[in-house]
Amino acid sequence: MRFRVLLAVGVVLSFNAMAGDGLTLVRRAALFQHDMEQRFMLEGQALCKRHVPTEQRPFVSYNMPDNAYMTGIYLGTLAMKYAVTHDDADKAAAFASLNALHRLCTVSGKKGVPARAMWPKDKPFDGGAYWHDSPDGQYRWWGDVSSDQIDGIMFGYWLAYDLVADDAHKKIIAQDVGDIVSHILDNDLKIVDVDGTSTKFGDYSAQAVKSFEPMNALVLLQHLKVAAHVTGDERFAREYRRIVIDEHYGDYAVRARWMFIRVNFSDDVMLALAYYPLFVLEDDPAFRDIYVKSFERSWHGEGSILGMKAQRNPVYALLAQVALGDESAVADSLNNLRMFALDVKWNRDTIAGYEKEFGFTFDLTPSSADPKSNEAVSLDRRPKTWSTWVQDPFKPAVDRRTDERIEYNGHDYLLAYWFGRYLKRIGPDE
Repeated sequence: MRFRVLLAVGVVLSFNAMAGDGLTLVRRAALFQHDMEQRFMLEGQALCKRHVPTEQRPFVSYNMPDNAYMTGIYLGTLAMKYAVTHDDADKAAAFASLNALHRLCTVSGKKGVPARAMWPKDKPFDGGAYWHDSPDGQYRWWGDVSSDQIDGIMFGYWLAYDLVADDAHKKIIAQDVGDIVSHILDNDLKIVDVDGTSTKFGDYSAQAVKSFEPMNALVLLQHLKVAAHVTGDERFAREYRRIVIDEHYGDYAVRARWMFIRVNFSDDVMLALAYYPLFVLEDDPAFRDIYVKSFERSWHGEGSILGMKAQRNPVYALLAQVALGDESAVADSLNNLRMFALDVKWNRDTIAGYEKEFGFTFDLTPSSADPKSNEAVSLDRRPKTWSTWVQDPFKPAVDRRTDERIEYNGHDYLLAYWFGRYLKRIGPDE
């Protein structure tokens, strides 16, 4: 019933563009939330790519290398949602994902080493690499955790701590965050897996950030800043300042965005998740200036490489408002969010079911104008993807009319929408 009420709230704003389904921002958010809860959650854990059953595999399976990352993002989204709605149902959903993130952080049995994903051993399972049994025998869990997973975990835990957590959950957050960051500090700025070897993409060492991964300098500073904030442990505050100054991570962080020949758009999401807590939590003008310089470079680009501003991404545009006071891209990016097409995520039969159930009509014909050269493609013309924010925003879809045997959740839309609502740049009736 609550979902139907939310769908009824939306009104069409005649001066704004809209995808070919007539859904307003709030109605589309309600629809994606409903689908997330029905098809992409497991005990609070946000699941990634949903594979439909086949003759060889007669059950739904999920591709799960990024569940910790996605659960962190989703928890942060729910925390912002609760800060807007103050709805007990939203608090309960946030607590469920917080508890799932806690299980992901502890299921390995090795303190400070989270899992990428976990799966109950009594449920049908489509295996893969890096799976282990949990010490209690109840779960399989996916190892080789990377810096992007930790980035998402810290983002979600920080927002949950500040916006929704009660005292008991704040203790859980402080324990998990403290264990993870202590593990990194105690292992020469690397994530060391349960087998005693460094994970493939868990290297924050000076050699790594100097030679090929400057982004991890900024990401490590996010980890340390969040840890100092939620634990109150002076060790993390002290190490944060030492690493910024003595280890020159502030200098590396200024050049965190890779802009040599091409851009890794997935890295841009990682950067956004790191920038936001740093801008909110940092009150030292000298340190804040480091992050301003870093974000200005990422935002505007360098040389022939376009910056994040060119992507028409509402998350980045809203972050520019927070970081720089630059609102120049907010209106256009939010209009782009209104073009978020349902078939970027779902197959035709799923959309048809929701059309019938919730009373709207979907038209797969793009509503936007044909994309111009070197301009970001509107969201009703992009390829089907697990995250619209990590895909190449300048690449249009060739054809989305053919269904695939895979579907995706709308966590990316929900993040942008509730970030906009939380910052009061999207109204409740839009």
